[in-house]
Amino acid sequence: MRRKRRPGKIIWTAVVAVLVLVWLYPLVLSIFTSLKTTEQIALNPFSVPHPLTFQAYVESWKILGFPSLLLNSAIYGIGGSFLALVLGILPAFAFTRFRIPGGTILFVTILTTLMLPQQTVIIPLYDLLLKLRLLNTRFGLIIIHGVYGMAFQLLILSGFVSTIPREIEMAARADGCSDIAILRWIILPLSIPAAAVAVTLNFIDIWKEFFFALVFLSDQSVMPVTLGILTMSPLGTTYFKAINLPAATVLLSQIPIVVLFIFAYRWIGSGIFVGSVKG
Repeated sequence: MRRKRRPGKIIWTAVVAVLVLVWLYPLVLSIFTSLKTTEQIALNPFSVPHPLTFQAYVESWKILGFPSLLLNSAIYGIGGSFLALVLGILPAFAFTRFRIPGGTILFVTILTTLMLPQQTVIIPLYDLLLKLRLLNTRFGLIIIHGVYGMAFQLLILSGFVSTIPREIEMAARADGCSDIAILRWIILPLSIPAAAVAVTLNFIDIWKEFFFALVFLSDQSVMPVTLGILTMSPLGTTYFKAINLPAATVLLSQIPIVVLFIFAYRWIGSGIFVGSVKG
């Protein structure tokens, strides 16, 4: 039996290895391209860079003003994800702890916005920001990200809050705690693992977001890194010939997300499993 299973395992292992290589190839090629000079790319674009040069990273950092772009992306990510957390924890507490007429329908309706493409709401959102004079401002885009991410955080937080034992709340109510006090001193502290998961994933999603920033922002001083790197892309004809610059720029823009995910990996894993164990 073992001999019969070995060929199957070898085949599946080979298939998985090929798929992994196919998935990693664009990333590896981008890294190689960013570490080459323009002359090396012209001679052999698919070869291993030798000697290595970080000139493309230095030039893209200076030309684009990366510190400003990274700061803007951090502002949008932190502001939008925490605003979504505030907007999500309140309905999560209400839907899981109170009997609301038509609550199930309302809950499902809110969650359906997760499947709503950005293009379908871009015109009314643009008109709203224009009337509120929040177009081309950091505050306006933070509000958009917070409202758009609320449904995602509601999904995570409601699933976790529903696993918190009601006996804790009953004891608090017996001591005279109000609903706001229960939310403040019981629900919020116990929901920190789930909140960490929701905020981290929402932050990463906002960092990678491009379409809202493209439509709502035009001033380069408030652009996030995903929009600022257009200058180095083939769409920006100024640096089209130096294709090592776009490669270095894209890789630089992804470093903060990779670092955040590495440090937040334990939070995400613990937050997911804590909710499942309590259930």
